[in-house]
Amino acid sequence: MFSLCLHLSVAQSLNGRLDALLGDEFLHDSDASVAVYDLTADSLLYAHREHKRCRPASVAKVVTVAAALTRLGSGYTLDTHLYSNENNLYVKGTMDPLFDEEDMLSMAQSVPAGTVIDTLFADCSFCDSLYWGPGWAWDDNPYGFQPYISPLLLCGGAVGVTVTPTEKGAAPRYSCTPQSSFYTVVNEAQCSNKELDKLTILRDWLNDSNTIRIRGNCTRETTERLNMYKSADFFMAVLVEKLTAQGVEVKNIAFGTVPDSALCIHSTARLIEDVVSEALLESDNICAEALLYHLAATKGGSAFSMEQGCGVVDYFMQENMGCNGGYSLYDGSGLSPYNHISATAVLSILRYIYDNSDIYGVVYPRLPLSGVSGTMKHRTKGTAAYKKVRAKTGTVTGVCTLAGYATAKDGHTLAFVLMNSGAESARKAREWQDKVCDALCR
Repeated sequence: MFSLCLHLSVAQSLNGRLDALLGDEFLHDSDASVAVYDLTADSLLYAHREHKRCRPASVAKVVTVAAALTRLGSGYTLDTHLYSNENNLYVKGTMDPLFDEEDMLSMAQSVPAGTVIDTLFADCSFCDSLYWGPGWAWDDNPYGFQPYISPLLLCGGAVGVTVTPTEKGAAPRYSCTPQSSFYTVVNEAQCSNKELDKLTILRDWLNDSNTIRIRGNCTRETTERLNMYKSADFFMAVLVEKLTAQGVEVKNIAFGTVPDSALCIHSTARLIEDVVSEALLESDNICAEALLYHLAATKGGSAFSMEQGCGVVDYFMQENMGCNGGYSLYDGSGLSPYNHISATAVLSILRYIYDNSDIYGVVYPRLPLSGVSGTMKHRTKGTAAYKKVRAKTGTVTGVCTLAGYATAKDGHTLAFVLMNSGAESARKAREWQDKVCDALCR
């Protein structure tokens, strides 16, 4: 009886704190949806506009990850294969978003030096030919968080450019990863020249060019990730460069499917847990989309689409959560402005993850830890929520979301969903959310 009374007292105290926060000046011209569930006591603690459908931003990744781990399993891999047939090579990818230069070098080294390849084929039959998801912003094009979707991805289809200042009036230094002749860099910036505009690092995306231009006033080290126009072309260009460096001659490059008679000579297998980690911890968009396409692949066939993947997610929501409404999802990452979901639906996902220990064991340690890691690294410091919240963040213009798990003062594990819409300032929205997390943990 004492325990029950204490729980009721804590719940009442929390309700009072959250009611007060909903009267915060920040919410006078914006909206908030809130849902809090005590997983330890198996009871709803608090709800406010919990059925309102909001744009989830990157919180959508929690839904994608839950569906992927359920349908695919924690031992699933995203594979990239190199095949040989007569004097030809075929590289077939399944959208491994973490395939990097080391993997590329290993693939190139699997071909004996002195080999002459008539044609190196790119097999892109795994998915459809659409570069982006429904409604993705055209002016986000040059940035690494919106790469050109392809079954063949090197470094997520993007290049990292770091610009470092030198002497005043001189051109800054720059470095690019991965290095390749596939793109060119034009450095027009100067160091500590106040007459110039702010430093910009952009690809000439309006002309579908892979020319990177560095312009403006460089006063401090700056890094930007830029997508490459046509990820598969980028992958193949670097592979040819690696093969050439290994003493392999490639006469032609083309697109084509692997023939049945081809022999697999090299494979790279990426564990789904590694992809989940990047999707949650660093909010990597292409990792989430790769999981969605592999969900689509459970239907069988080829040329899988984002729409098919969302259909699998929809079936997962109905089958496991009994959700027949309260959401509409068009991609796996949350980039699409057409995505809408209620706090109640997200809360049901968090409860499902918690109730399935195998999935919870993968998801929980890979969520950003408040004040410590990922997209929560700089949040909640100096509050009761410091190091006590693991949650997925989400931010697009006008929208700021947060969903995950908090450890209350009594040791109970709470699932919570915070969805701010119409927020003029993402910084103020995050500050308000951190106050809510402080209340949950206090």
